[in-house]
Amino acid sequence: MTETYAGEPTPQTCLRVAREAAELAAAADDKALNAACRSSSRTEARREEVMHAVHREAVEAEGYAARAEQWAADPSMPDSALRYCVSGAVDHAVRAQEAAGVEATAAALRTELERRLTPEERAELESERRRDEAEREAAERAATGMDSANRHLAAMNVFLAESAVPLLGWSAGHVRVLEAAETGRLYWRDGQARQAAAHGAWSGGRKISRERTQDLRTAGFLTAVAAFDGARVLVPTPMGQVALELARLHPAGLYDSDKAAYEARYARVAKRHKRMDDKKAAARRLPALEHGVGRYRRPVTLAEQEARAAREAAEQWEDEGGSCPGVETPAPTVEEGTGRCPCCGLHKVIVAGVLAPHKATRAAADDCPGSGLRPGAETPRPAAEPRAEDAPAAAAEPAAAPVNAGPTLPPGMYFLPLPSTRYRDWWAIQCGRCQGGIRTELPGEWADKYEAAQVAREHFDEAHRAPDDLLTEEEIAEVERWPLSDAQRTVLHWAEHADLAEFDDGFWALDCVPDRWDVNKRVARARVTGMWAAGLLNVHLDGNGCRCLVMSQMGRRVARLLWCAERQGVAEPAAKDAKLAPLPKRSGGYPLLSEGRLFKGEQRPADDPVPAEPAAVPAAAEPTPPTAAAARADQPLLRRLFAPRATREQQSAHSVRRVIRRPQRVLTAEERKRVQDMAALNFQGAMILGIVDPVPNASPMPEGEGEWVREHVWPAHFQVIERKYPFGFHRWSYCERGTCWNCLSGWCDICVHRQKGGPSVDDNWDWVTNHEGEPVAEFIPRPGGEPCVWLCRCACPKDGPAPARATKPKKPKPAPSAAPAPVPVQAAALSGAPDPGALQDTLW
Repeated sequence: MTETYAGEPTPQTCLRVAREAAELAAAADDKALNAACRSSSRTEARREEVMHAVHREAVEAEGYAARAEQWAADPSMPDSALRYCVSGAVDHAVRAQEAAGVEATAAALRTELERRLTPEERAELESERRRDEAEREAAERAATGMDSANRHLAAMNVFLAESAVPLLGWSAGHVRVLEAAETGRLYWRDGQARQAAAHGAWSGGRKISRERTQDLRTAGFLTAVAAFDGARVLVPTPMGQVALELARLHPAGLYDSDKAAYEARYARVAKRHKRMDDKKAAARRLPALEHGVGRYRRPVTLAEQEARAAREAAEQWEDEGGSCPGVETPAPTVEEGTGRCPCCGLHKVIVAGVLAPHKATRAAADDCPGSGLRPGAETPRPAAEPRAEDAPAAAAEPAAAPVNAGPTLPPGMYFLPLPSTRYRDWWAIQCGRCQGGIRTELPGEWADKYEAAQVAREHFDEAHRAPDDLLTEEEIAEVERWPLSDAQRTVLHWAEHADLAEFDDGFWALDCVPDRWDVNKRVARARVTGMWAAGLLNVHLDGNGCRCLVMSQMGRRVARLLWCAERQGVAEPAAKDAKLAPLPKRSGGYPLLSEGRLFKGEQRPADDPVPAEPAAVPAAAEPTPPTAAAARADQPLLRRLFAPRATREQQSAHSVRRVIRRPQRVLTAEERKRVQDMAALNFQGAMILGIVDPVPNASPMPEGEGEWVREHVWPAHFQVIERKYPFGFHRWSYCERGTCWNCLSGWCDICVHRQKGGPSVDDNWDWVTNHEGEPVAEFIPRPGGEPCVWLCRCACPKDGPAPARATKPKKPKPAPSAAPAPVPVQAAALSGAPDPGALQDTLW
């Protein structure tokens, strides 16, 4: 048995308690047995049941007591086994007494096993625990040279390296290249990488593998810094420095040779749908370190911590003007003064506007607290007169300017210093509110600490700031600079949910009523353009003749401030729209679609050419289409979107007349049956594509041979969609398409090609697919650039005055019994235009 600690029962106490518990359980068993013997016929069953229950508990208590005596005699058994047996014996004794209906006196035995420690014993235990922890910490510090926090950080880095290094696909040669770059003597010159013998000697030296160097630089692990005479010094990037440290921590993750590393990368990037050349090219590229840059933290040794603390203490002592006992502090003469150095921030003597020479202690001057004086190079430091003893210490030099400690962060947000490069420091932002006290790193890295703080404040305002938090004075002043009206705030609300859009006829809020469907409202043009010019709105160019206006980052902040101000009673909506000051970049005005103006980089849709100046013609000879005004007056927004464009936006009538007008196709009874049996979704697609009644071109291949080619030559993925349409899908080109969906419905006044002012022209290119249907290349079917056009087969006019809306068609008469033979799909086009009403009945 092991030794007994303070507060724990001795083995002798445990054995005594176990035996007493067994005896109390046996006494309760005897009492239950006697009660069963004296029972009557009415209580016999109950008392017998109690007797058996008490007997079971007594047997268990006796067994635990016997095992306790046996294990106490065994020196190999731990103390916990004996205490376990004693605790079990006491528990069964208590249950036996409760079942027998006697007083549970065995519960008092538990107090002997749970003796409370005295204050002296507790203090002794705590002192012993601290001594053990101090001894272990001293031993681990002597072995590793780091404290507990940095040892934990080193262990986490090793765990990170075990998962990150194999994914890099490196060999030992890549590590040697980065180690050469870490020395600062790796340079690139005349197509060859070399390691110079000394810094500044960028000629000669040991050759370094050119292929590995190029691969590391392409992957972003190395960067080039221009030197003199055409040489470029290669230094590790922050990602390269982290990857090198991880490779050193886990060298077993490196591959034996470049060939083995290439094969591992190939096995990782090879996919079935990729070409062999693409697989090889992807395997030759080194993957970037995706998750290790932000998670790696370099541990700091105790020696480095002491050196840094000594350096910071010396800098602070000099910066604060400390003095040593017995040493007179020099004071400036009448002709001289003191000032801060713009490079290191130290107070130095000024001679003729130049600081005295000194050794700088700060390398970066981005946040320099100096006064702008330039350090002297050759000016000797003059001897200063001793300071008077009765003069106060503050009279020796002027009060130092306050040093800006850096930007502040909202509560729960923290700066995370990242591995710095040679020229600048990098920062990230951690949020301690997103996951209940666990610091979560926000996406992004910043070289400017103030930009990182701005991102932190925006994240705090959007995600964690409570609506009832009182606004600060600066925020209230900002709210007063945006006196938006209720209508302007509503526009911001629509833009926040991407419901605000611009069309040819103005600005619209789409589906803006939550309890009703398809309710659209027109928005005042000056209101939207003014808010866009002020920077509250941004424009997303969809490229389909529509612009979507969304809320900008400034707009989100202003909207939240206005909402909080109104909730807290600080500000109310203005009575009229505010006159907002435009941004300098947006002072030129908003380019309206209704005026035909475009943003820089915006492209006009292919079917919407640049408006040309109309030719001067007599007023009597120019027809005026009556449907445009009617469509705008009594039709909703979606109807207006599909109405014909204005006359200035339509193509010339010559573009319509130069297309050969081919007749419609008359569907036979068999073809009508095939159209009616088509799925509803495929029927809608067939109407949009114009292949409900396609008109095939004359072909030298008979229909039987074409069917054989489609069945045996075409790939399977072509046949799947081909069977879903009554006349096929892939076989029709633009010039073989039939009637548009508007004319099929009897709406010839808004025929698709009447709206466009001309036919639909394809883009003269197609895709080459592999055996699985994946596009692998694109090709131009007609190298000469000849277009393939589709003009609706309906006989209605496509220019000039719009035809009247067709009335409800009459049912066609039943076809005669001697009907003509059906025309095959691939046969030549038929002549003659059928009646629109009859065609509508055949399709529906």
